[in-house]
Amino acid sequence: MTSTEPPRSEPTQIEKPRRGSETGLDMVRSIGLIIVVTAVTLIFVPGLLHPSKSDRMPPVDYSSYVAGFHQVTGKAALVPTPAPASWRANAGTLTGPASTERLHVGFVVPGAEYAGLDESVGPMATIVKRVLGKQGLAVTGSTQIEGRTWQSRESSRGELAITRRAAGVNIVITGSARGEDLELLAASLRPAS
Repeated sequence: MTSTEPPRSEPTQIEKPRRGSETGLDMVRSIGLIIVVTAVTLIFVPGLLHPSKSDRMPPVDYSSYVAGFHQVTGKAALVPTPAPASWRANAGTLTGPASTERLHVGFVVPGAEYAGLDESVGPMATIVKRVLGKQGLAVTGSTQIEGRTWQSRESSRGELAITRRAAGVNIVITGSARGEDLELLAASLRPAS
């Protein structure tokens, strides 16, 4: 008898790869290769592992913010003249409406500390609360700098701050810098020309 069915053949057995030790070993090799490539990259790419402080805090030209403060308020901002050579401005902003316009200039001082200069034509309590927090509203004392009286305060972060009103502008100086650095900043302030 003839059959129309094709002849049946025995199924071919395909040998499956063994799982377990080969797969685990392959994974360990792959992870090892990734670790080696990452280590070589971190070692030989300059600044990737330890960026310099100058890379983290690029300098800022704050002259346009100072000019803008004068244009909006009609008052000359007080700026460090001259700023100590070892200081570098790394922040500058100008915010708010004309009645409470606020100028902020930040400086990196030796030791990678920070000194901030904030100025406003709005009420002293408004700028002090904005910059120092509620705790800064309390005056803790006073100090004489260049024959002028500055009020001492402490920010909500526990940083020393000094404040003063001059030429219709309220000034707040604070930061992680030493008190001597904050006083140096205060002593160097002159009306921007």
